[in-house]
Amino acid sequence: MKIALGSVQCESNTFNPIKTRESDFDRAFGNEMLSKIHVADMLIERNADIAPTLYAHALPGGPLVRDDFLSLAGRMVDMIPATGLDGVWLYLHGSMFVDEIGSGEAYILRGIREKIGFDIPISICMDFHANNCDEIFNLANVICGFRTAPHVDRIETERKGMRLLLRCIDKHILPRPQFCRAPVMIPGDAVLTAEEPLKGIMARADEMEKMPGMLCAQVFNGQPWVDVPYVGPNMVVTHEVDQQLAKSCAEELASRFYDARHQFRFLIDAFEPDEAIQAAHDASEHQVFISDSGDNTTAGAAGDNAFMLNRLIKSGHDRILVAGIADKKAVDACYEAKLGDMLSLSVGGSLDCKSEMAFVKGRLVRRGDILGYAGDNAGPSATIDTGNIMLIITRNRTAITSMEMFDSIGVDISGFKIVVVKLGYLFPGLASVAPKSILAFTPGGSAERLQDIGLRNITRPVFPLDDDFIK
Repeated sequence: MKIALGSVQCESNTFNPIKTRESDFDRAFGNEMLSKIHVADMLIERNADIAPTLYAHALPGGPLVRDDFLSLAGRMVDMIPATGLDGVWLYLHGSMFVDEIGSGEAYILRGIREKIGFDIPISICMDFHANNCDEIFNLANVICGFRTAPHVDRIETERKGMRLLLRCIDKHILPRPQFCRAPVMIPGDAVLTAEEPLKGIMARADEMEKMPGMLCAQVFNGQPWVDVPYVGPNMVVTHEVDQQLAKSCAEELASRFYDARHQFRFLIDAFEPDEAIQAAHDASEHQVFISDSGDNTTAGAAGDNAFMLNRLIKSGHDRILVAGIADKKAVDACYEAKLGDMLSLSVGGSLDCKSEMAFVKGRLVRRGDILGYAGDNAGPSATIDTGNIMLIITRNRTAITSMEMFDSIGVDISGFKIVVVKLGYLFPGLASVAPKSILAFTPGGSAERLQDIGLRNITRPVFPLDDDFIK
């Protein structure tokens, strides 16, 4: 048995003007990629021949530059054996948008099929926020994805995709995934799998997976900040042979999602920015996290907007940590200075022309490389103390999602009343330590109110832009 492995992942945000380049990806080729994924042991146990190709992972960001994407996709396809294969396992995101191409996942699958034909099963693992275009369902045999948001089942999903691929090979079957879309767009921060109404929908999907011959019943919420016709929730069900049953199950899940559209809500307090700051200051809890949700780097926004920083400065409150703002020029200035120096800096507005800039004066107290949210090195950072506000500035776009990232730059958050992060919902590593969290409706490429972001290419009608159009 011979299995090819490959992975290219980047969650795109078409409202971020900063293009994603090949250099933004953490890359590993051939056998080096095996340490980045979690399925090699399953193949070793089966005495299978492993044909590793490429692992490439990038922080969510703007659309991929066409030529850079073609370089990555081309290397992956080139490394897949043309003959002798029994199956292909892929770990893709599902919402990768490429300039002049569209769906990066569909392009990769087309290239693989042109090389190996349609008689070899392909199994894909995807993010819960996958926007799957229609073509994908004709190119893959198994499509599964994360069942948790926030995501805590990445490894389990990788292994599930491999188990299902091996099942297809052992049974000599080539399943055809069936899908149905729910005409709904809900920001990911209001769609949490452990809470209703999605909890019940996911439970029904779990029940479906126990049906005889069923391989996978998957609920994808989609990534709403991609302005394409196929954006939004898509239900994908795969049965070994019964396509009619799979189709009816996908339709049922989509119907449940649509019927529950008014029940999706933010599970934490959500306010306008100035109200969020005041609520955090007045809270009885000793510490409050505020999510600068419109500039959420984990949703692909630029991460350079000083909108919240300007309002925090104006508020006059103290014991505030802003973590952080991307600004290469400001970080470079900090590295040219000495620790302890007083600096006057302009911060923000360096990437997205719609982002605000702030002027700060403070003491340079720390600098050094910051840990990336995927465990990599996210590059240089600097920390400025203005007296009432501590500000973390990063040279690169960075999502601060865990306590380990604060620890990596020597920042102790315990003394701050307010901690501002460029996220939507808090990742588990922060949610577990946050006494209280608030979501601020800030502007930016990942604005929570979808009516405000200028969607023009999506399929209409769709909730919440339209309502009550299905009787």
